Amino acid sequence: MGTKRIRVSVVCTSGELSEKIRSGVCVDHGMCFVDAKRASESLHEFVARTLPAVVICEIATSADIGIGNALRRVASTEAEYPFNLIYAVSHSSVNLIQDVYVDGVSSVIFTSDDGKDIYTAISRVAAGQHHISPSVFRCLPDLHIRSFYSLLNGATLTPSRLPEGSLSAREELVLKLIAYGFSTKEIAAEMRLSTKTVETYKSRGSDKLSLSTRASIVKYGALRGWFNIYQI
Repeated sequence: MGTKRIRVSVVCTSGELSEKIRSGVCVDHGMCFVDAKRASESLHEFVARTLPAVVICEIATSADIGIGNALRRVASTEAEYPFNLIYAVSHSSVNLIQDVYVDGVSSVIFTSDDGKDIYTAISRVAAGQHHISPSVFRCLPDLHIRSFYSLLNGATLTPSRLPEGSLSAREELVLKLIAYGFSTKEIAAEMRLSTKTVETYKSRGSDKLSLSTRASIVKYGALRGWFNIYQI
């Protein structure tokens, strides 16, 4: 018996995103594009009809955020047909990213991301992980980087707070970003530090917590509730 394929459905305002997922991303044998939501059906009907493992919701206007919120409520209460959700923001609506992350959304891509990035997002989210594409991360206002990740992890970070044992605020932030899937280079660019400095924070934090690999950092983060971010 073969490996179960990841069923992917889409809620979108145009056919471009669904066609990209159908003909590009889901040509891989591990994924299956099911369908897009029909205008005449409710979200519950859409989920029951397509039975998705992952739903990609296009965010092109502020009204779409309301649809996304409704989908999140369905996802949090749906026991018979469980699924996970990804927001896909169009570049023309990049100004909506702030509204999306303030709302606590955990998995966000751009509709223009290449197939490989979208494939990675679907794979991670289907496995119960979270994913924010590097292109979306780079669009977050610098002044909100810390507050965004504080929101994801449930509390405000201040330089004097040492929430994880003896970690400094920056050591904690770096470890959380690493657990969340960002590279040292990406973290350095967004925190405006050198990669060497980021590596130093990573090394110090890892040593303090006796964590030797990224997998151990992720496991530690999961146990500490770093990824428990859905609050509807």
